[in-house]
Amino acid sequence: MAIALIVLIHVWFTIVLIGQVVPQVIWTPIYIDSNSQVDLWTKASRGCMCPWDEAGQKDCACCVQDGGCHCGQEAPNRCAQCGLEHFCSSMCNLTIDSNTLLAKSGKTFGQIKSPSIEGPSSCWYTFRPALDQRVELQIYRIVDVGRFNGTSCDGGFLEWQPNDSDPNINPPPPLQICGANERYSPPVVMYSDTNNTANLFFQMNEKTLRSQFLAYFSFTPKKSLQGVGFQAKGGTRIPNTSCDWSYKESSCANGCTLASPGYPGIYSPNRQCKYHITTSSIYTRVKIIFTTVLLPHNHCLTDYIAVYQGSTVSDLLLTTICGNRPQVIEYNGPNILIEFSSGPQVPPYNYNGFVANLEFIDATLTTESAITTNLHNKIDYSNIDETENTVLGTYPTAVLVPKTTCDVFISGNNSRSGHFDTRSKEYNPFCRIVFRGSPTDVIHLSMFNYRLKAPACRSVIEIYDGNVEDGIKPFKKLCSPITKMARDSHGKFIEQQTFISKGNTFTLILRRNAPSTNLEDVDYVDGAYLFHDEQIGGTLQPDKMCDVHYYGMSSPSVGTIDNPVDQHLFWNVNGQLKCVQQFIPAANQSITITIRTLGQMKGFDGTHCQTQCGDNGCQCVADTTPLDQIDHLLLMSDDNIPLTCLCGNFQAEWLPVIVRSWSPLHVIYSVAQYTWSNKGYSFSAVYSFITDGECGHHTYTHLVGEIDSKNLTSNGHFNNFYHLNCVWILDSTVQRQLIIEATSIQNRPCTAWNISIHEYSPDSDGELLHTFCSRDKHKIYSLPWKTATAVIRLKALTRKQPQFLLKWRSQMVRSNTRLVNPTPAPNAVLSATHTQRHMSSSAIIMITLSICLIRL
Repeated sequence: MAIALIVLIHVWFTIVLIGQVVPQVIWTPIYIDSNSQVDLWTKASRGCMCPWDEAGQKDCACCVQDGGCHCGQEAPNRCAQCGLEHFCSSMCNLTIDSNTLLAKSGKTFGQIKSPSIEGPSSCWYTFRPALDQRVELQIYRIVDVGRFNGTSCDGGFLEWQPNDSDPNINPPPPLQICGANERYSPPVVMYSDTNNTANLFFQMNEKTLRSQFLAYFSFTPKKSLQGVGFQAKGGTRIPNTSCDWSYKESSCANGCTLASPGYPGIYSPNRQCKYHITTSSIYTRVKIIFTTVLLPHNHCLTDYIAVYQGSTVSDLLLTTICGNRPQVIEYNGPNILIEFSSGPQVPPYNYNGFVANLEFIDATLTTESAITTNLHNKIDYSNIDETENTVLGTYPTAVLVPKTTCDVFISGNNSRSGHFDTRSKEYNPFCRIVFRGSPTDVIHLSMFNYRLKAPACRSVIEIYDGNVEDGIKPFKKLCSPITKMARDSHGKFIEQQTFISKGNTFTLILRRNAPSTNLEDVDYVDGAYLFHDEQIGGTLQPDKMCDVHYYGMSSPSVGTIDNPVDQHLFWNVNGQLKCVQQFIPAANQSITITIRTLGQMKGFDGTHCQTQCGDNGCQCVADTTPLDQIDHLLLMSDDNIPLTCLCGNFQAEWLPVIVRSWSPLHVIYSVAQYTWSNKGYSFSAVYSFITDGECGHHTYTHLVGEIDSKNLTSNGHFNNFYHLNCVWILDSTVQRQLIIEATSIQNRPCTAWNISIHEYSPDSDGELLHTFCSRDKHKIYSLPWKTATAVIRLKALTRKQPQFLLKWRSQMVRSNTRLVNPTPAPNAVLSATHTQRHMSSSAIIMITLSICLIRL
């Protein structure tokens, strides 16, 4: 049978969906004419010489000269494609090898016309491509092959299963189509994404009379530029994932292209593929051009493209695309995530996913926000006071200093946080960036990226802690050739390189070698800065990114606690962010932290963490998830005891939460997955240092005395907690027996508060002698003889202020009258050794009276 049909190369077929004409699946062109038939390669049923008959019998089928081979004596009236002639009788359970097929027939494509099978039954077909090829399958016809039940195939199916060579990942869900009597025009096209083998399964699970299918196959070059051999451009496959990719700005200089798995064929069902897009500069924007979008109509809940500003699906959702509407979108970096989701397969299987091109746009010519440094704006120099080197009036935060075309002055009076980048300026061999804050400011500087390519230190970056004009030397010097990037080869951010000034001025100088003819090859430096007022915001810790210390004797007595999420230094943080603000009261002070408001945290529905408040503070009760993987705000004592923790399903009515402590207090702000585009939660809090003598570390040398808990005024808030860790040392230089009396009118558990008595030790608390709880009401403790010094410690974490009274007295006997040791108090507990060494009190009285009479 001769067929005069030519399939044009790479023609886009169209179908009509809801009144719109949309692009359809494309497939490899297979030329069908009288010289190259694919219908089993038979030209005529009789009239040709039989290849097994040496006598020249001419009663056999005639084969197409271009690629046809006779089926042999078992089927004298049939021909097949060379390489498949052994399966003339039944094209079932066979392996098709690309190299064998090409060697025998000169073709890389062919036809499968399945036998008519009576179910239940099955056939399998294995396709083995050559190197740099992938397998393509075109389904044109199925007869009595199962039925679609709305979500899957029942009774039978035609299943396409590409093999994945990575044993560490699960294979993607198989593609299945089914139908009673379906003709697909255009065909249902399926691809494998790798050059590994692929399998086609023809499965009937129920009784049928005649089940059959017709398909074409092709071994398609992966590097084809015509679309059918589509491959990702500029991206890299993420190991140990089935369909995740990474696209970095540095790898997309000539553009990048990404697509749904299996494109341009139908994609697998029930998959979630992620495409991670990263930039290396704060000034870079990502433009995503969806050139093709073809997803099942009215299935936006299962088949969609979601774009997030961040690196996880829990970050900010920017847009969702479904149906068949291509779009062009543009967003800021540093991280963009595209998630492709597919649901169950839906007839008529005429969808093939999406294709998108990526463009990375240098946005240094635009101002993103009022606090982002703009190094490219033209400044009216008449508004610049050159003697003070400051900006007058309201102008962009970066000002061109008139000395050179590459000088920048950044004032802390105009911008407290921002970015800088020398690439946005005209080339000059000398660039200077001066950061100057108020008298109480320090500057926190972080360099994200820099490149010095000149040999032998001909280009340098110098950092001065002050003004260069003062004749100081740089405390940091970077010599070429040297390069630092914000991201590593896998697209992950690298730990920052940060510097903190001692004064209110920082100067960064870039000295460059001769300019390169390629503007993209010029030496540069970019980073972020932060002006920090240590008089108000605490003392920055040099080895930390955002940790500060507040000291009760030098910090303001009352102030607000900064919310660190918006500082530009955190631009290249992608993961856990933990900032610790430590409040250190003086010996006669207490510190009070009041949490007023708390923004919504991730996992706020209480899935992984719940906040439970009780008499011992608010606690984070997490499931098996570690706390450092959950957003939380933690107040911790200096000895690492959690005092209050808020996470998950905290209730607004629980606020404010107030903790008053007479020892150092840590406020720990922890975000499990911080990104610049999707920052952590917000909160507002205030602190106050209060001068009082309620607690602390005190020494008493009196032989008799008392300590009375002071009545502190309650603010009436429910979640108001007292944390006390008080130490009183009772010291004496004479030998004595110390008797301590403890009284309380409260009835609180020992976990709420308790008083412990210890022997004195210069290095620790010493041996524990007695513990008093408020439920004991009244106790008298007599310490061992010659225990001249004792330590009393009060520990408390409770809603109600501890109420107690401590009294002590000393019992001594002068050396010329002492015959025995003093006696214990009535309820004192002594060891057997001490009891044996003591005499009764009546004996002591009698002996004392006798001595007195003798003296008289």
